[in-house]
Amino acid sequence: MTQSGVPITGQAAVSLGIAACGTNPNIFRPFLGYGTITHLEDRASSIYHAMQASVRRSVGQLTISGAYTYSHSIDDSSDRSDGTFVNAYNFAANRGSSNFDQRQVFNFSYIWDLPFFRSPGLSNKLLGGWQFSGIASIGSGTPFNPFFNTDNAGVANGVAGAGARPDQVGDPHSGPFPAPDPGFARTFYNTNAFTAPIGLTFGKVGRNILKNPRRTNFDMALFKPFAIRESLAFEFRAEAFNVFNHTEWNNIYGGGGSASGDNNNTLGNPGFLQVSSTHLPRILQLGAKFIF
Repeated sequence: MTQSGVPITGQAAVSLGIAACGTNPNIFRPFLGYGTITHLEDRASSIYHAMQASVRRSVGQLTISGAYTYSHSIDDSSDRSDGTFVNAYNFAANRGSSNFDQRQVFNFSYIWDLPFFRSPGLSNKLLGGWQFSGIASIGSGTPFNPFFNTDNAGVANGVAGAGARPDQVGDPHSGPFPAPDPGFARTFYNTNAFTAPIGLTFGKVGRNILKNPRRTNFDMALFKPFAIRESLAFEFRAEAFNVFNHTEWNNIYGGGGSASGDNNNTLGNPGFLQVSSTHLPRILQLGAKFIF
């Protein structure tokens, strides 16, 4: 048996014989008489490296702080139900960036005691004592990989689930990208860079080779405490989340090891490698609390 002039051997030849030629599969099974055997182990091989830096500074009534992390988490499975696992006979082929890997994370925060109406008196009680604070967060997107949701001509046959990964035939970062969808969707990668895998293979695309959109967010708050007596106070807060109403795209697929996002990573499905939803727009809220 050959494909494209290359002899088909090993597990692929067994799968082809079973799928297309009616070969008795029982003689090829490690445990005679059993088909698919579900086996679950709470284990994985992983490694993590990081560089972390932080700074804090107070200048008069202003306190600022910043923190930056550059890291890389690598494993062959990120969760006991990790859906990225394909070939149960080759764990090394699944080694790549962890599902929850965030390469760069930066946070900047500040709190400022506003220097107005500080003199004792009625104006101080009503208009003084306000504090302004905020936090800016920028984080890299978590990784994911394209998926080919088909038992690729019998290659799964007790070796993997009913899926594989596609083959990569181009640069996913190069254009031209498909035109934006009228229904408010944006394509982040070149969909023509991937194609169906060669028959009886798991696909050549590595695990978690693409990244979800990064997250950039700014939150701010204005608040003031009103002392009632020594052990009792009232605090008023005005808060704004995503204060600049910046469009923050959801994940194409997954994120943090979960199946959150638009789940548009399956080759051949409508919306492949597109994002059609966003995080919440600007939210304004007023709050009050008693402190005792």
